Amino acid sequence: MDSIPDICGARVRWVDVFATAPLTGNPLAVVLCDAHPPTAVMQSLAAELGLSETVFAVQGTQPSLRIFTPTTEIPMAGHPLVGTAWVLHDEGWIDGEAVLRALGGDVVVVADAHGAAMTPPAPCHLGDHDACVIAATLGGAALGTAPVWNAGLPQVMLAVDDLATLVPDHAAIAALGSQGGWAGVSAYRVEDAAPGRVTVDVRHFASPIGIAEDPVTGSAAGALGAALVAAGHAESGMLHLTVQQGAGMGRPGEVHVRVTANGGVPVGLTVGGRVIPFLAGTLA
Repeated sequence: MDSIPDICGARVRWVDVFATAPLTGNPLAVVLCDAHPPTAVMQSLAAELGLSETVFAVQGTQPSLRIFTPTTEIPMAGHPLVGTAWVLHDEGWIDGEAVLRALGGDVVVVADAHGAAMTPPAPCHLGDHDACVIAATLGGAALGTAPVWNAGLPQVMLAVDDLATLVPDHAAIAALGSQGGWAGVSAYRVEDAAPGRVTVDVRHFASPIGIAEDPVTGSAAGALGAALVAAGHAESGMLHLTVQQGAGMGRPGEVHVRVTANGGVPVGLTVGGRVIPFLAGTLA
């Protein structure tokens, strides 16, 4: 590929996002660029790295980001934005609070030495899918409806009684997602609930965008927080949601979501967690 030299010499930071300890959470590569290389080069590099997402960041007053899975470019997602915010803060590109520019819009982020958080677009309910159809693709049984929420990416939320026994049909999920315009399915089980606080276990299947099962998923965690508010877990005030995900994949992680509710309607949220550096290198 003749355009590979466009990115030779660029530095790469590899971090674990939403981590609970070193080598946990969801890995992310952030490529620090002088300018975005051709799209085909970025897609090829993301496929080569093989992580659920790779970010290409260009420095500026509002750093510009392009986000790729191994098979496609996506406009926005929680895990890439949270991890990139931490990397850019660690690199001195941004202060403790900044705006990052993604294809899906500008996103406010905050970062410190331990982690980062993002404020995605206001959550939006896009309708309901047939819960029985979704459950059938997962090899499980639904406990309720299957709402589709967008908190950066459209995602389906489905409560199930047993996460461990799910056997997803990734081709079927990919076909449904392509037809319905959503990126993945979060199967979840509520482990603990109290006024204003909920803890859930989650498995997330993002076959429509080339990720069979994601270790820990930020945009879907935000969407789930919105769905839980709409389901009655917080009428007004703040819902504090803790999402536990990835243990079955050997990558346990934890996402902290805060959803502002007004009359049972989610009107805003933040998604954050711990970020741990893994390695740094230079593209040869």
